[in-house]
Amino acid sequence: MEVSKPIELARIGEIRILQNVRLIHRTDMNPIYSKENLRVQFTLSGEIRGAITCYLCLDGHELTASERNYIFPLFVESMNILIGRQVSLDDELSSFKMKLSSPKLSMNSMEINTALRSFTQKYDLELDSIQFTVLTEYNLEVLN
Repeated sequence: MEVSKPIELARIGEIRILQNVRLIHRTDMNPIYSKENLRVQFTLSGEIRGAITCYLCLDGHELTASERNYIFPLFVESMNILIGRQVSLDDELSSFKMKLSSPKLSMNSMEINTALRSFTQKYDLELDSIQFTVLTEYNLEVLN
C-alpha cells in the first residue's frame, strides 16, 4: 500500500539547526523549476520502504567551491534533522518500525520541476541571512 498523502508538518514551523541556520517550512503551491541544485537522499527500510530526496536549489546564487563545501554539510545536517522530526511526529508514520539510512550525497545537478512530481514540499534554508530554496520529495510505501 502506498502512502497516499504527504507527511503533514503542522508541528514543524521553524527548526533552528545550528547557529545562524534556520529551516522554515513554506506552503507555496507554485511550481518550482531548478537546474542548479545539490541533493541528498535517504533510504527507508523496515515496515516502510522508499526514499526521501532533498534538493538544495542554488539557482540564482553565485557560489565558489569553498562556499558550496561550507553550505552542503549544513544542508545535509538540516535534512537529517528535518526527516527525523517528520517521521517521529507524523501520527501515521510514527507507529511503523523503520530504519533511515545514512545520507547519499550528490554534488551533480539534475533538473527538477515540482509541477511534474507529487509529494514534494518546499522549505527555505536561511544561512547567515541568505535564503536558499529546499525541496523534499517523498517516495514511500507501507509493507504489510
